[in-house]
Amino acid sequence: MLGGNRRAHNEPVKREKRRDGDAGQALIETALSLGLLVFTILAGTDLARVFAAQLAVQNSARAGAEASVTRAAANDAAITAYVTDELGRVSGVDPASATITITHTVGGGGEQLVNVRVQYTWRPLTPWPGLPSSFALDRTVTMRQYL
Repeated sequence: MLGGNRRAHNEPVKREKRRDGDAGQALIETALSLGLLVFTILAGTDLARVFAAQLAVQNSARAGAEASVTRAAANDAAITAYVTDELGRVSGVDPASATITITHTVGGGGEQLVNVRVQYTWRPLTPWPGLPSSFALDRTVTMRQYL
């Protein structure tokens, strides 16, 4: 005895008919969603890369100045080596294409200062409409030399 909404074991399953255009609509929605997803992933990747490159430029300038004031680097070539080493720790940053400028100045109170400036040109993975094709990253760190 069958009761309620039960069907007999040999009764065929009734399928609901699809309306025309449902399959096409789902395909278009998927294509639009995937395009937006890929765009978001690429934009996030480039944003993370420029942030890492900016930190590398800042940290390398700081490392060079610190090496100078702690006497770990005795001359400008050794300071440049510290800066280059620090820049090389970040993937995607080419230390050979950075411009490193080291100057020694005298402060207002007569103290000896070392200035380390690191300039790097960063390029995104893909060209973005409305944005420049490269960004100039520039950091200068000044520290006092202790005699």
